[in-house]
Amino acid sequence: MSIATPTAPFVSDGVVLDAEQQRLVAALDAFGARVSASGLASGIGLAPGIGLTSASLQPADAAEPATGVGRGLYIHGPVGRGKTWLCDAFFDALPTEAKRRTHFHTFFRSLHESIWRNRSSGLSEPGQVIADAIAELLDGINLLYFDEFHVHDSGDAALITRVLEEIVARGVSVLATSNYAPGDLLPDADFHDLFEPGIILIERHLEVFELGGTIDYRRAAPATTGTGFAAGRWLTPGSSRQLADAGLVTPHAAEQATLSANGHSFTARRAGDGEVWFRFDELCEADSVVGDYLRWASVYQSWVVEGVPVLHTATMQARQRFANLIDVLADRNVTLHIVSEHAAADALQVAAETRDFERTTSRLALLRHIP
Repeated sequence: MSIATPTAPFVSDGVVLDAEQQRLVAALDAFGARVSASGLASGIGLAPGIGLTSASLQPADAAEPATGVGRGLYIHGPVGRGKTWLCDAFFDALPTEAKRRTHFHTFFRSLHESIWRNRSSGLSEPGQVIADAIAELLDGINLLYFDEFHVHDSGDAALITRVLEEIVARGVSVLATSNYAPGDLLPDADFHDLFEPGIILIERHLEVFELGGTIDYRRAAPATTGTGFAAGRWLTPGSSRQLADAGLVTPHAAEQATLSANGHSFTARRAGDGEVWFRFDELCEADSVVGDYLRWASVYQSWVVEGVPVLHTATMQARQRFANLIDVLADRNVTLHIVSEHAAADALQVAAETRDFERTTSRLALLRHIP
């Protein structure tokens, strides 16, 4: 199997799935059958013209999928195993418009914005602000697909539980991918109990499927020229020749720009014509947040982050911002070039407290490393 980009098209010709991925295809078929009463397809091979059938991807003796419960499927497992890749194919094949795919960062940014808008404008009655905001995001859909479901913020734990309660109450089908088993969500021992009601909802109403295996397919083969995020390069040390080969031109001092977000200002070496160029310290050591990256990713389809250090020498907050940035750009399929004096293997040394960094390094393996 070869995964060229985080959003690679799923093409049956020549694709070879490992045994664990074949089990997931069977589970997705079973999930589609369970939600068919909502008007969704009963399997990933049912959309006309998709060029993909589950039968073509499963061996004759494929194990029967687990029965599961409810109308949800929660898939967890190690990074680079193809969870998003396979679920995107399933989602795209469903012949309905009453579906929504969202990255977890994007969903909760939208939810917080809706809460703020309803509260500040008086659109919602007192006590109904959160309920109305959740309804805005769920109205009109039969299937909600969460990519990279995680809970790290104790302050969001109760809000996420409210969302899950409303999903169950409405009978919305849920497809979720995660690097965490449900019981491992909100892993901070001091706050884990705050999300136990949410864990119970997941385990009671969604089939929990573990995609096992040890191969990270992003790392398994050398990166080649791709599109979107995978079109990027890791340039060491970022010489003029390397920049030119990547189609990059070093910004002039006169091109420096100020980007404003959330009441803060950030300095970019260049921001225009679809490209934004930041220094690592001016982006990640500053008070930037996920909402900023989401906003800018919708404007700039090419990013350069220059001066990436050996990450264990950066502050913990900067390391976490960098990890969040990679999540956003990979999900939005935005091209990213890293310019660093350090090779990726050296720069990506990081302390254990940086959350989800294994996913970060896996995704960065998609960039062509140019010494």
